[in-house]
Amino acid sequence: MAAKLIVFAALFGHLALAYPPSVIEHNGFETNHYDDGHYAHAPTPYHFEYAVNDPHTHDIKSHHESNDGHGNVKGSYSLLEADGSTRVVTYTADHEHGFNAEVKKIEAPAHHHYEAPLATSYHEPIHHSYKPYQY
Repeated sequence: MAAKLIVFAALFGHLALAYPPSVIEHNGFETNHYDDGHYAHAPTPYHFEYAVNDPHTHDIKSHHESNDGHGNVKGSYSLLEADGSTRVVTYTADHEHGFNAEVKKIEAPAHHHYEAPLATSYHEPIHHSYKPYQY
């Protein structure tokens, strides 16, 4: 555990030294200021989506998100909860309003009932009587 902490501290220290904040003076006061030119590129439009529907593990979820290239992000994701309900989160993010999310819970259908499958390869344990080794 101590080794992990040392490695983490070394990596974090390296990052802190690799990207130090620049100090500028404004109206006689020094302020820390990160280089805004480093982030001056315009947002790139993108769209992605994925879905998982694994009946074996009951991992059912989906996610999609898009960015219009002007810093406006829209997306939503949904997932099947353990109780059979579905959680749906719809979100937006922009420079004016920040991040906003709406969470909905869709109750499970009345007929939803998960039953674990019966074990198909179960065998009774085999017991052997103990016989000491004869020298």
